[in-house]
Formats: sequence, C-alpha cells, structure tokens
Amino acid sequence: MNAIYSLVANFAHPVEPTFYQQLGLPDYIFGVAFASMATAIFLFSPFWNKVADRIGPNRVLTLSYIGYGFGQLYFFFFSDSVADVVVARLFAGAFIGGISVSHILYILENAENENKGSALAAMATVNAIFSAFGYLVGGLLGDVSLKLCLGIEVAGLWLLSPLHFLLLKDVPRSGEETRPGQLLRDANPLKAFILPKKDLSRAFVLFLMVCMLTSFASVCYEQCFNYFIKDQYGFPPSYNGYLKGGVGIITLIANSTICRYLLNRTDISRSTIYVLCICVVMMTGIVLINAVVPFIILNVVFFGFNAVYKPLLQSMLNGFSRKSESPVVGVYNSISNIGTIVGSLVSGFVYEVSPRGSFVYSTVAFILAAGCSSALAKTGETNTR
Repeated sequence: MNAIYSLVANFAHPVEPTFYQQLGLPDYIFGVAFASMATAIFLFSPFWNKVADRIGPNRVLTLSYIGYGFGQLYFFFFSDSVADVVVARLFAGAFIGGISVSHILYILENAENENKGSALAAMATVNAIFSAFGYLVGGLLGDVSLKLCLGIEVAGLWLLSPLHFLLLKDVPRSGEETRPGQLLRDANPLKAFILPKKDLSRAFVLFLMVCMLTSFASVCYEQCFNYFIKDQYGFPPSYNGYLKGGVGIITLIANSTICRYLLNRTDISRSTIYVLCICVVMMTGIVLINAVVPFIILNVVFFGFNAVYKPLLQSMLNGFSRKSESPVVGVYNSISNIGTIVGSLVSGFVYEVSPRGSFVYSTVAFILAAGCSSALAKTGETNTR
C-alpha cells in the first residue's frame, strides 16, 4: 500500500512547474505552495497521532486518502491564484499528516520488536524508490495532458482508501473514550516538543537537529530543482520524470547494497556522517557547475545518497522509541516538518534573487547536519550495530 501511495502521490510533482507557469503565477509560488502543505502537516500530525491511537492507523489512512484526493482535485482543477493554491495546499496537507503519521504507527504496532527498525527502513526505501517512479510516470503523462496526469493521481488516492479498508486491519484498541476537549489539548502541535526531561538527552536533541537540517536541505534543494530545470533549461515534464525514474533505479541499488550494509554491519550514527559528507560534496558541485550534462550527473548521484540517509535516521528513531515512553515519533515528524516548511519558503523566495541560491543554502544545511551527526556519534548513545 505504501508503494502504491508513493507512486500515485508523486504523479503531479514533475508537472507542477508547468502548471504554475501556465497560470502565470510568480516564481516563488513553488516554495510557498509546498510550505503551505508542510505547515498543515505540522499542525495536524499530532491530531492524527491521537486519533490513530483511538481508532487505529489503518482507519485514519482510509479517511486521509479521501481528504488528500479532494485537496488535489481543488488544487489542480479549480485554483487560478496564489490564494487558491495556498488554501488547496493547506487542505491537502492536513490529510497528508494523517497518512505520514499512520504509516509509521502501523508498522510500529504490527512489526515484531526486533524487526521494527528494519521495517521502518524498508518503508523509507519503498517510499524513495516508488516516489521516483511516480515522477517518471507523472512526467510522461504530463507530456500528454496535465489534466490526465492530475486526474489519475486523484483517482489513485481515492482507490487506496477502500484497498486499505479491505486488505489491512488494525490491532484491537482498548475501547477507552477520548473527550473532544482532551483530544484537542493533546493534539496541540506545540505540545509535541514538550518531552520529559529524561527524554531530552543530548543525543536525542542532536538527532532532532540532524533531522531538521536534512529535511530543510533536502526540501530546499528538491523544490528548487523541479522548477530550476523547467525555468532555466526549458525541460518538459517528461525530462523531470526520466531523471527521477533513473534515480529510482539508483535508489533501489543503493538501498539494497549500501544502505543494507550500513544498517547491518556498521554503527549507523557514524555511517550517517559519511553519507552526509558525500551529499555535501555533490551539492557543492551542483552549486559550482553550470554545464548541463555534469550538472545532471551530480544531481542523479546526489538523489541516490539523499535516499540512503533517510532509512538510517528512521532506524535511529526506532532506537530512541525503545528507550522512551513518550511519543517520540510525533516529535520526529514535527521537527522534520519545521525543516520542510522553512526549506520550502527559503527555496521559493531565494529563487527570486538567485536561481542557484537554494542550492547554496542546501549545501550549508548539509554541512551543519554532518557536524551535528558527528557530535551525535560521539555521545555513544546511538550505536545500533
């Protein structure tokens, strides 16, 4: 189900730059749109976390796919201004928060304790691979018809809802009632940052900083890249799709070899440092090189390593989850979404000043993330070998 979702939900991404330009919207819209969606994810993720605890993550998924589909329908078929785009992205993001939280919670509830880390890593790998192929399919469909591409995405999201209902089941719930007022208080997004002092170890704070910085760097880069190759090189949607499809193959190879080796044979916290350093090298080349072919090659290699560190971080998250009775998954999602929100806004508005400016900011964030990851490894609290 996660593979189908990752495929379908990415059909629209390679056609969005063309969509924005057809509407005559300003360049910064790609950053503002994604930041609006990320803001809603941040605000609603704790709410869906509590609802999933009450009724089960699979039931939340059946509802969230329908809501996300309606958000996409409004976004692509009825938006014609910046305000419309922002409202549509906020609406869709509210339900994406339910999807992202419930995917993780479903695995944590159903996987055996000793397999939860590898299961989370497997989900991150599936997400990265099928997201790339979703770009490929979306790019090819976009060259034929934008409306066709977007309509298939909406239909695919709505199809996932009954599939989840029919094929997957939640573990039995306790049956305890939750009052609406208590639910709203527990779902306060700012409350996710309030953890018992025993959980706010130096290692966990550093881990969260790595998550936020990598989220900022990845989103700041990716949002700029999609628009950059359309605006600067005039690439059609299919070119974006071809690139991400190639990335999907590279990601599959990297995660089945490099990532699996790092997860099973090394100290993950130290391995993450080296992966992030490679990302820094690739991003530096992307900033400095203008020629199209070397630029594309560097981006493809970067995409592969950008997918490798995410399973490593999620495996470390499982280690912190075992040590804590608090909902650290909610904290992880919230802090990552802050990086996403800021990264999206920076990407959009910096592009107005310098098209490559977002790549510079992304490079600096990866450097800082590598530094925090080095400090995290020195604490000795995340050796998951």
